[in-house]
Amino acid sequence: MPDSGEWMLRLRAAVGRRIGVLERNETEVCRLVHGGADRLGGWFVDRYGPGLALVRHQGRMEFNAEPRAVAEELLRLLERFGVTSVYDKPFVRDRSRLGGEHDAALKSPTPIAGAPLPEAIEVREHGRTFEVRLYDGFSTGLFLDQRLNRSFLAEGAAGRRVLNTFCYTGGFSVACAIGGATTTSVDVSARYMEWAQRNFLLNSLDPGAHHFARMDTFDFLSMARRKGMQFDLVILDPPTFSAGDRKRGIKPWSAARDYGRLVAEASHVMAPAARLFASTNASELCEGDRLRRVIASAVPGVRWLATPGTPEDFPTGNECARWEMFSIS
Repeated sequence: MPDSGEWMLRLRAAVGRRIGVLERNETEVCRLVHGGADRLGGWFVDRYGPGLALVRHQGRMEFNAEPRAVAEELLRLLERFGVTSVYDKPFVRDRSRLGGEHDAALKSPTPIAGAPLPEAIEVREHGRTFEVRLYDGFSTGLFLDQRLNRSFLAEGAAGRRVLNTFCYTGGFSVACAIGGATTTSVDVSARYMEWAQRNFLLNSLDPGAHHFARMDTFDFLSMARRKGMQFDLVILDPPTFSAGDRKRGIKPWSAARDYGRLVAEASHVMAPAARLFASTNASELCEGDRLRRVIASAVPGVRWLATPGTPEDFPTGNECARWEMFSIS
């Protein structure tokens, strides 16, 4: 196991590999440490403007450095880029253990190093502005590895009808709306629906000119098919799993089990020449061409389309999301 001198060198090297991203100042959100790809297995560091999220996957860490020491070194390295705070996020493999000290750490407004930040802060990403929350569990409000995809899907969006399912806080919707699309954002969470609309307002977009549906995605797709609704771009970026809600009739979701069914249902609301963007971070679907095979089995006549690779601050591997895009011949 690396000694303190070795992990410090590896940490500095990881940040050094992202200097280009930091110095170009095109985005205030990026990844600074990416686990095993930076020879720092189990350790991940994400930047959100003035704050850092230090994620430690317990049981997978290659070194046992004191988190506060790591955080203080990160502040020294990144002070010139306006970073002032580091929030500790211990990640336990058994999620049933969340609670107690782990839950308190994830939601504490006091950083492990540096000055406290407001509960909600605004960050910039390639001309877009988003609200993020650094001490709200692991849900900060923005998936950083989708940065290039947000820009890519916004290109040529003018006049298009975009359906963003499992929309979370509306990152894809905002990007496409800035590009001139009319967007429909679907998520089962009222909290995320409200957050998405705040992100629209942060970008001088009128939420009233777009559509927001607090619904289960499968229920929405069924309704849209019955009503003959069609979209020019359909975005699928579901969670890996969801427990469901018996009271609301929402079934449990597993990407590994249900992704094919999701793609098949979504294909029925695609307009002629429409595109479907399908993404996942489920480990079972990130192996090799597994996601592509699941899609091809679910939808006949798939014609694959090019997509961006991962951002330069996200080395490829099974610790990144996978995505595919297709039209139907």
